[in-house]
Amino acid sequence: MEVSREDWIDRALENMKKFLNRGGCCRGDEPQVLEGVSLQNTLGYALSLTVKDPNKWTDEELQLEYMEQLCFYDEESRKTIDRIVQQMYTGVHPSVACRLTILPIELYSEGKLYEVPLFRYYFQQSTETEPKFIDSIGRVYQDFQDFLKNNKYPSAEMMFPKEGKLVPTNLKNVEYDIGKTPAWKNYYFKALDIATGIIGIAGATGAIFLSGGIATPFIAASVGSAIYATGRSIDVLRDKSAHQESLNPFCDPESRTAWLSLTAHVLTFGTMPHISALSGVASTSHSIATGFKVCNFINETGNIISDLVICDTLSAMHSSYYNASIETRLAHAASICFWTKTVISIRQAELMMKNNAIVALKLFGFEDHFCEYFNNDSRAIDIGLRIVKHSLQSNVIIASDKTDQKAITIDGMKFCIETLLKLEPEEVEKLFVILQAVSSDEDRELFNELRLICESDVELVRLISAESEHENLPGNELAEMLLKVYASMRSQNQFKMSLNSTDGLCIGNGIKLGIKAAFIIFASKEEHQGVSPLIDAVLELPPDQCEALTEIIKTKPDYISIFKLKSSDDSSSREDISSRIINEISKALNEKN
Repeated sequence: MEVSREDWIDRALENMKKFLNRGGCCRGDEPQVLEGVSLQNTLGYALSLTVKDPNKWTDEELQLEYMEQLCFYDEESRKTIDRIVQQMYTGVHPSVACRLTILPIELYSEGKLYEVPLFRYYFQQSTETEPKFIDSIGRVYQDFQDFLKNNKYPSAEMMFPKEGKLVPTNLKNVEYDIGKTPAWKNYYFKALDIATGIIGIAGATGAIFLSGGIATPFIAASVGSAIYATGRSIDVLRDKSAHQESLNPFCDPESRTAWLSLTAHVLTFGTMPHISALSGVASTSHSIATGFKVCNFINETGNIISDLVICDTLSAMHSSYYNASIETRLAHAASICFWTKTVISIRQAELMMKNNAIVALKLFGFEDHFCEYFNNDSRAIDIGLRIVKHSLQSNVIIASDKTDQKAITIDGMKFCIETLLKLEPEEVEKLFVILQAVSSDEDRELFNELRLICESDVELVRLISAESEHENLPGNELAEMLLKVYASMRSQNQFKMSLNSTDGLCIGNGIKLGIKAAFIIFASKEEHQGVSPLIDAVLELPPDQCEALTEIIKTKPDYISIFKLKSSDDSSSREDISSRIINEISKALNEKN
């Protein structure tokens, strides 16, 4: 990673903070208890070693993965892992669990920033009371001072956790020191390219090399590329924010790539920054996790990361995760589990992804009693996250309905959760576009009445969406037209009106109209006067004439001429005018035929 001398300390510190929060807010120094395969996979991930192609797993390996007993790494990588494990367990029985802490060591040389892991470990049953340290080539150090004096890193400036411990400051940064590697004094080593040196340290199998120059199956989720990708993703998002470009991962491909990268590598599965607090989230730190123990919301990363972006990210991650290839799922699984200090397995990652999403739903408006709708249903979770995302995006409040355990309110209007979950995921956005037309108490009253004459909310969304696509008009404009049509109809003493996605808007004894056509005929003041008599007349038309009118409206561009009213004597009664309109429509129908 190219970093200027003025910036390298800040960037290195930013990298180190990810490890401070590994496993929970400021809990990175707490040892992770590991043994066997779980230790091997954690070491392999930390070293960014090459994984075995999951498409070539045998049936036996698939079964081992399900049992969380599969080491993911290829034969060459296993040599590095086995060497480190063998060194660690010298004089210790292999069945004894290891207490492992991963410390980031930041190296800066020739304008580039690199990171390598240092492992602090001890065994509870061992007679030794102080932990030891081991680096990526299996070189063991009796204490941290031994490491500082005798490591074999290439010549570079070095930032490291103070005294070999990840201790937070008051500002939740890491306490650190800066020095130089022992090789700094050696003239011949100064001439050695640091990239070559660091790759050599890791046995040429995939060192944590922040330029992104090493391609392995885990490159999308490795610790090294994680930090590289984090810096790159934040830079992309900051730049787009500064220039007022979209940060929405659903609308902007570049943002989507950046957010997915950011989420998978660090933020969602390490620390989740945010700005404004919702639903009682503390302004400095709040853990939303019961099943997912590290998704902390920390107010410390600038003004580009908001509740909306968090929800966008969760929604995008959740919807893409279950449709991803096995390689992608494995990479995400490794990332999730590594940053949460959990046994690395796809099954564990899926469980945590689901728990994290459910807790996020609770945070943004769905209370505990809705869990039955989301448990073991990834589609329902996806829809729930989209509802939350669009409520934040539209600045529309969602809340549980106090009178109905099966309902939520969206901007004060009651919706049955079971009905909402029948929407297709992409229809959720269409619902919120439609709701833009409902802006006043009068609109809410009309809209709620409209919903009653429609078969369901799903049918209403599909009706408006279908015509929106056909007429190339925004859904909110069509919803506004529909409200005006209904308001005109509603003002009559008696009216017949129904809505469904198959027939559209049906009036009287069977006139089937599009929303736009109905608006032109019954609610557009520019087209005619005296709407009430016209509605009366239309409601009285027999079924055969309603069928004929429906066909004309579908096929004749000049259909509106049938409904245009001729000037009439103001002294005529409403009934007389309506009767005359019926005769005129009948006459017009005969002429058309």
